[in-house]
Amino acid sequence: MLVERDGSVVIAWEADGFGSIRVRARFREPEELAAWARGIADEALLERTLQGLHARLRDRYPGAFDLGTRQPPGEAGTVLITFHPPKGTPRPDD
Repeated sequence: MLVERDGSVVIAWEADGFGSIRVRARFREPEELAAWARGIADEALLERTLQGLHARLRDRYPGAFDLGTRQPPGEAGTVLITFHPPKGTPRPDD
């Protein structure tokens, strides 16, 4: 795993036309993001298709994330997994 400047974690995943998985979790602690990234890496070791990976992650983290892709022409794509921010008061000063 590689931590990027923006705080996301990149996991190498050569499968189904993709070269990596980028995990984001805004407003979360780095330890929580690291734990999620390890869990995603574990699932990615076993699942080699995007559809299968998405299904496994829905079982493991129900309703906690969004999954998208970025596929530039002629390059390996990136799977984008964004965990939802924690529930709370969006503007506590109001």
